[in-house]
Amino acid sequence: MSDQPQPVRTGDVYPPSAAAHDARRQRDEVLTHDDQQQKQDGRRGELRVTETDEPHAGRRVVTATAGGQVMAQFTVPVPGAGVEEATDAVTIGEALQAAAQTSAGERPVDLADAAAVQAAETRATGLGGVVPGGVAAAAQQAAETNMRPDLAEEEKVRLRDVLGSAAAVLPANKVATREDAVAVATAAKRNAPAGGGGGGKGVADAVAAAAEMNERRMTRTRQA
Repeated sequence: MSDQPQPVRTGDVYPPSAAAHDARRQRDEVLTHDDQQQKQDGRRGELRVTETDEPHAGRRVVTATAGGQVMAQFTVPVPGAGVEEATDAVTIGEALQAAAQTSAGERPVDLADAAAVQAAETRATGLGGVVPGGVAAAAQQAAETNMRPDLAEEEKVRLRDVLGSAAAVLPANKVATREDAVAVATAAKRNAPAGGGGGGKGVADAVAAAAEMNERRMTRTRQA
């Protein structure tokens, strides 16, 4: 069997249906596998999400870090600052844009990135395929372009070029959930190069961070 990354497949963006506890288990398995790989190569540790309120600015800054590196950062309204609690949530589109603004955005787009973006787009829109002219189509085209052997490194398409306006480009959007994080992480893992390299992890980490932040919001709402 070839060790080369395979093209994005339809099955990558349609994980088997599962109850909430099954989705959590799947996500934990993916993240545990990633953590083990990360510890072996010493590049980074597990994902950590912190929230900092800035009441005077009427916002909350949510930061996801791994191994000392910022993987994603979101700015959302602070409840009570003239904004309903329900708006204090991060959408999949916003998570994709956040990935573009971190160090992951500087990387050339590869097949794992394209698979992760396709999974995210599908979860956001609920549509059964790639949206023509959408972020997934752009990511796939970028990955194929970057595979050209005659293309210089500085000419390659970066993740930030594809995801910089993701929230505006998506024809539909939704609040990120753990189930979305599972789908994106699984797609990235299936299409990651055999030798590692972090393909798709920036997108997967951003969606996972958004899902965790949203889950915390829901917990606070139930406890209120």
